[in-house]
Parts: sequence; C-alpha cells; structure tokens
Amino acid sequence: MTLARFARMCEVLEYQTPSQKASTISMNLSSFSDKTTVIKILSKDYAVNNIGSKRAITWVAQSLGLFEDEVSGAVTTWADLGEGMKQMLDGENTDSSISITEFHDLISLNCSRIADNSFRLFSEALRKMSALEVKWFLRYWLRKPRNGCGNNVPLKAMELHFADNKIGEYHFYNSAAEICKALDSGRKPECKLTHGNFVSSMLAKSYTGSLPTQYYIDVKYDGNRYQIHKKGESVIIFNRKGKVVTEQFPDVMKEVLDLQVDDFIIDTEIYPVNADGTPAEHKMLGKRVHSKDKAKAVEECAVKMVAFDLLSWNGRVYLDDSLRTRLYHLGDLLPDENIAKSFPECTIQSAYNQAISLGFEGIMIKDMNMTYQPGKRSKGWLKHKPPRFNYDVVITSAKYGEGKRGNVYGTFGIAVKDGNSFVDVGNVGTGFSDEDLTQLHNSLRKIVDYYEGDTYYFLPRVVLEVTCDLVTNDANGNIGLRFPRCVRIRNDKYVSDIDTLESLMERTA
Repeated sequence: MTLARFARMCEVLEYQTPSQKASTISMNLSSFSDKTTVIKILSKDYAVNNIGSKRAITWVAQSLGLFEDEVSGAVTTWADLGEGMKQMLDGENTDSSISITEFHDLISLNCSRIADNSFRLFSEALRKMSALEVKWFLRYWLRKPRNGCGNNVPLKAMELHFADNKIGEYHFYNSAAEICKALDSGRKPECKLTHGNFVSSMLAKSYTGSLPTQYYIDVKYDGNRYQIHKKGESVIIFNRKGKVVTEQFPDVMKEVLDLQVDDFIIDTEIYPVNADGTPAEHKMLGKRVHSKDKAKAVEECAVKMVAFDLLSWNGRVYLDDSLRTRLYHLGDLLPDENIAKSFPECTIQSAYNQAISLGFEGIMIKDMNMTYQPGKRSKGWLKHKPPRFNYDVVITSAKYGEGKRGNVYGTFGIAVKDGNSFVDVGNVGTGFSDEDLTQLHNSLRKIVDYYEGDTYYFLPRVVLEVTCDLVTNDANGNIGLRFPRCVRIRNDKYVSDIDTLESLMERTA
C-alpha cells in the first residue's frame, strides 16, 4: 500500500487513546503488503537524517517554490510544520502513488546538505504528495509524528494482529520491525543472546531503605549504559536502545580487542574522565555521542569503560544465573581496572560517602541472588544517589513534546532571578501529568515573546517548583540543575518570589 493510506491511518491515530491506536494499527496492517516497514516507521526505527527545524523550512520552501517567511508563518500559526503545510496546500494535489518503502527511504535520506542528491529526491516526492501526505511525511521526516505512537503502541498492535501475547518477551531480543518480519513470515522471532544480538538492559529502582538479604554494592557512574559484544576480531558496542554506536568509541573498541579473552557479552558504563582519571561532567560525553569528527571527539573527551555484569562468555549465557555467579566469572574475564568499583564489607552509608567523595554519582545496591531480568525495572537493583533540592523557577522557553505529547509543549527552559534579570539553569521535561502540560500549554501560548527554530520563548510569568539532585557550576561559570524534575505548577507564587542565582550558588558542586 501507499503513503496516502498510511497518512489517513495516522490522521485517525492522532486523536485516539493508546489502546484505540493499537487496535486501529492492528486492523490496518493487513492492508499493507510490507507490514515490517510500517512497524519500522511507526517505531521511528530508521536512520538519522541530520535535518533540523530551520533547515527543514528551507528545504520545504525551495521544493515548493515558496518564500521561507511563508513557511515560517505557517509553522507559527499551526505550531507544526506538517500541519501548517497541510493547511497551506489543501486541495492542490490528489493522492500520490508513493509506496511505503519509498516513504521509508525518503525519511531516511541524509539531509545534511541541500546541494546533495537527497534534496532532489525529497523535492520531487514532496511536489507529488497530497496535503495530507505532506503533513505526515514532514512529521516523520522531522522525527516528530505527534500521533502518540511510541514503541509500545506498535508492540501492542502486533500483539492484537498476530494474536500473540509474547510480543513483550520477543522485544527483549528484537526490534519491533524484526518481530513483525518474523511473525509475518510464520515463524517465531529468535530470542537468543548471541554475538551481535542485543538484549534489553535490566533497570534499577530507587533505594528507599528496604534491602535484600544478601547484597552487593558498587559505584553508580555518571556515564552512559552500553552493552559490549566481542567475538574474535569483531567488537560491537550497543547503546541502551540497542543501536550500534561502535564508531563513537574507537578507543574502547581497541581496549576490548586487546583483552586476552574472547567471545563475551558484558553490561558496561562508559563515562568521561579528566586528565588525572577522575570522573568528569556527564555533559562531556555529548562530544562522543554527537560529534561528526570522531577522532577529534576522542581527543576532546577521554572516557573509561567499566563492566558491572556478565551476560555471556564462550557461548554460555548467564542471564538465569545469580548475580553472585555472574560477578564471580566477570572477575575471571576482565582485569580489575575494567570492573566497576565495589565496596565489600562496607555499610550503605560508608559506601555512599566514599563514592560521592571520589566524584561518582552514587552507589548501586544489588541482590546477590537475583537473575538478570532483561527490560525490567527490578527491585533486585537499587540506585542510591544524593538528596534532591527544591527550587522555584520561571519558565522562559519551551519545545513541543513527542508521541502522545506532541500537541503540547513538553520540555521547558527554566531560569532563576539575578537582580533584575533572569539566568537560565537548564531544561525540565519530566514530572508533568497530561493535565499539567495542557494547562501550561494554554497559559504559555498567551505570552509568547518570539520563537526561533523549534523553540518558543515566553515572557517570564509562569512559576514551577522543580527538584534536582545537584546544582552544577561548569568551567565557564554557568549554573545548572542536574536531573531536574517538576514537582508542581506554582500558580500561588509570583515571579518575584522565585529563587535567586545566589541561593543556587550556595549549593554548587
């Protein structure tokens, strides 16, 4: 089937509840000859295309022979490029014959340069599309579909369509598209932990005082989670979402290749370090993740890899073994310097204090008898981090959310007072209920000062209470809140009552 059919389905999905969306997708899957590509698109499982909001306006304007101001005006009016162009182009074209496969290929094009062949393909396709096709093509092209179809909705849709209640288990080892491809061909997806086959990570809950009977304490690092596979000369590094990111860490790959052991899968943390080997600020890792010049990124951000769990070694899978067994064999596999620092014979408080004093984020408390539980947030792993601090801040900017929150502002720039002006202290996007976001969206739309790209800036009027675990002060003197979370909207407070830069600096790390 075609992009036109897909667009009509998405138009229905936009206004449904999650369960209704799953049912709608399930019923429509039979209409598509390439179900796998449909699921891949709905799950946003396609290549990064390097397009941004500003460049997108240029591409659309030049493709359709419009002025950029016209396109920007439509974005401002409808708060969305896709909807804005649908309204502008309504009635100009009938449905195109663009297939689902062609649609997928178009949204996967590398759009970093308008002079490339990608722009010609994009432009030719856009001019063929109906207004509704343009809307949904642009939304998926920008990775902001705003129809509430996160990864769980396609999974639930497949559960209904294929009448298989084990989709969640399959997803521990397979992407949504891989599951669809297997089931559509009449076979069960492979659920084996082998070299190159990512398994979803086990996750932790917060420590509240309750402890396992027998537990193990190690460091909670302020880095990113990675699963590393080695077999012979092949090393594959997966990020937490299962994407291959080996090229971001050539130094780690070399270190793994140099190890005198083979054929293993380990759960690791890669974190940034200073010249003396001490932990550096987490934001430094952004150079590795986002830089196009990988060699320069390695120079600018040194990292260290430490393993904290063993998933497989020489073909033997350890997922169903206790943590005690997994740690025993991890000690045989890797040198001490590549294993997460532990605190044997320490109390919770003494281990916590040591970890913080060494510059780490906190500690992990793990049940020694717990098996590895892929994809689950388990009480067998507990994270213990510094106490959180609460501050009253004012909203100064916002961006639209994604998925089911794509129709409202979802991430907010926040600031505190500094004399008669305001100083930005970061962004907050968690802790909000759907009702909170609707209230904030309606309030903020009335006080828009200006917009730039996909960011809207507001007059400082709306106050939030936020909590964070640390106030940071970088080398340039910029103050920020680490891991901020909204506590509540403070309709009872005036902007004049919010916290000051001075009060934050009293707690800077």
